Amino acid sequence: MLIPVCNERLPVRLEICVLSAKSLPVMNKSINSTDAFVEVRFLETVDKTEVITSLNPVWNSEQVVFDTDEKELTEEWLQLRVMDHDTYSANDAIGRVNIDCNIFLERMRLTKTDQLEETITMRVYDTIYGNRGELTVAIKMHLLMQYHPKNYVHIMSANTVPTNFKISDVYGLVDHIRCEKDPDYEWLDKIRTPRATNEARQSAIRVTMRDAIMGLALKAYKMGGNAIIGLLESVDMEGSASDLLTCRLIGTCIKVVHDNFQPPPYGRPIKPILTIDKLPMERQIGLGSLLTARSLQLLNENEDPEAIRRSYWVALRAEIFQQARSIGCNLIVGYTESVIVNEGVALLTCTGTAVVQSDGSEAIGGNESSARNSPVVVRNSCEKEIKEKKALFKFNGSEGREKRSDSAPRAFRCNQFHAPTHETKYMTPSKSLPCAYCKGGLVSEFVLSTQQCPPPQYYAGPRNFIQVSVCKKIASDPNETQDYAADIGNALPYSDHELIGNLLTEAKSVYPLGNAIFSLDITNAICDDSLVCIITGVLVRLLVIQKTEAASPSITNVLSFSSLQRQHDARRFSWGTVRDAIRFKPTVQSNLTLKILNIKQTTEDKDATAAKSRLRLNTIVDKVRRKQHKEYVSHVVFERHMSLSIGIHENQSAGNATSIAGVHLSNSLYPIFVNKDVIDGMLPVARFSDVFVREDLTTAVRDSTTVDGFVTNALEERITTIKSILSLGGSNVVVANMKISCPQFNVSKEHAHIILLVSVDFYNMP
Repeated sequence: MLIPVCNERLPVRLEICVLSAKSLPVMNKSINSTDAFVEVRFLETVDKTEVITSLNPVWNSEQVVFDTDEKELTEEWLQLRVMDHDTYSANDAIGRVNIDCNIFLERMRLTKTDQLEETITMRVYDTIYGNRGELTVAIKMHLLMQYHPKNYVHIMSANTVPTNFKISDVYGLVDHIRCEKDPDYEWLDKIRTPRATNEARQSAIRVTMRDAIMGLALKAYKMGGNAIIGLLESVDMEGSASDLLTCRLIGTCIKVVHDNFQPPPYGRPIKPILTIDKLPMERQIGLGSLLTARSLQLLNENEDPEAIRRSYWVALRAEIFQQARSIGCNLIVGYTESVIVNEGVALLTCTGTAVVQSDGSEAIGGNESSARNSPVVVRNSCEKEIKEKKALFKFNGSEGREKRSDSAPRAFRCNQFHAPTHETKYMTPSKSLPCAYCKGGLVSEFVLSTQQCPPPQYYAGPRNFIQVSVCKKIASDPNETQDYAADIGNALPYSDHELIGNLLTEAKSVYPLGNAIFSLDITNAICDDSLVCIITGVLVRLLVIQKTEAASPSITNVLSFSSLQRQHDARRFSWGTVRDAIRFKPTVQSNLTLKILNIKQTTEDKDATAAKSRLRLNTIVDKVRRKQHKEYVSHVVFERHMSLSIGIHENQSAGNATSIAGVHLSNSLYPIFVNKDVIDGMLPVARFSDVFVREDLTTAVRDSTTVDGFVTNALEERITTIKSILSLGGSNVVVANMKISCPQFNVSKEHAHIILLVSVDFYNMP
């Protein structure tokens, strides 16, 4: 995403021609057809096509011309409303197509062209009925002024910059928060149709997010940067306690130059917290430990909500950085933030990995006479103990094959995993061992990190996904906000301790030789009576840690839940209801699948009445009856919302990807949807981000099967939408860094409602 930050208004001419539509729904049952026309909307201008009675109308309309500028195209979306004409009543809405013209701007500026002319086909989307046909339009864009890179800030979700650029400065964390009134709580909702409410909510989130991105780019520009990488977007639906929706953006502000320049080593970041997981120019010379800071806040209506929420995060960031300093580290990488809101209580969590950044004086990749005693050595990757994970799909480019050639030597920098050597007044959090490679430094006995899994030369054996969860019961009534928040706060330290213990135990069971877990992601979820904490990561055996018979002597070899799943014996550890048995049946393969994280029933309550109640639930009659209970539906929805919040797992990252909860992409989506390893050497051409509201007004969504169908359809529609948006990025374009998060999901007696936030980067395949 290329955001203009200069004061000049760079003029642009935009021309739209509506060509045709296809597979529209029947809106006029008397003639079994539709009186279709299209409204073209941009800013305050509205233009209409003629009315054609057909399910596949062809308009070939006259061009609609907008004389605008780049800032307006970045702030506002082009909207095409497909309508059904009614003579004696209001026109009926069929669906809408929203086009982010910033995608075209970014393509044209990066490829240094001033004219673009394309015909694109987009899905017509309705918040009630989903995808309702296709709309084909012709777009012409003419940039009337030349491109000056200093007038823009380039924003990407990726952790690295394109291969033809270099990072000259790293300024650190940049963030922006924007709050907006949630239209769902306005008094007009009493007379507004559900579709109008959904559209208003979707529009409010979209406008607020774009406003936040503009503010984020301006902050980065004032810091001296011209790019933001590692962008993370969040939408917090705060509910009736504050009637607000809060859009939060964080990223790493940097300055990039062309690769023909040789920048000097960059200094310490102004804000020593980075959302990227790796320091540029191999400047990491020490690895600390996993860091987490949490706080509980009671939400209410404030005069300046943005300032108050910003103060929450400032305090948490100061706390987590103090943790890093206490163990001898000077920087935090792989930093993430999350918020969970339930009944006016907000649980804020920030997570990162403490590392040591060098001052730039070390020689990286030099020829040392004594390789074994050097922190930087060259290792031949064809040694027997190194087994590189092969990608499921490879592109035909010769450059990509050369980069993956097993005969090419790769630099082996063991010092990036060394424990910090600075003197501190605190005890080290884990036991240290001599480095198995250089023998000069110390490494932790077991590594936990939010950084991505290192390249294949650093580990031996397979990569395995690992996932554990902890569920703590909350006794207080959610309506008693103070007591409810206090109970959650009291449960958090115990859940963290149990979570890490379960993680190490599971690691011993999944891969006994594993000694490091990377790509750690911590997800929290709160329902009325439960606090759930989930941790997910990739387990490997690092070569710099000495190989022992037991990777961690303190871990007992127990029968874990993953082992039970492999033995097809996990069913007995579930809730024991009919719907749980259904989950373990094979399902039809789709583009996206959601594997549910089951929250097992706790056995801590020894009360006789509770025991009799659990015994009664084991009867077949009560198993069936529970499907009609509100508590059952709430639990089913909570599990799905929690599993969606875990995020997307790339099946190519580890061999057992399908065995853990979260969203999984099918192999049929590759190579259009590529993994992070493949995008090296590709050029980013555009970034897309949008929010989608989906509602079902029928009473069909009432049990686990129908809830799963509703969620699956919503996810499938997002994949279909992304595929159609690919045409905006031009030919030979692939999708990378895709994220789908779920700010809200609820099911009541009358309707089901879900809000999904989608973001992707588009790359040109060489």
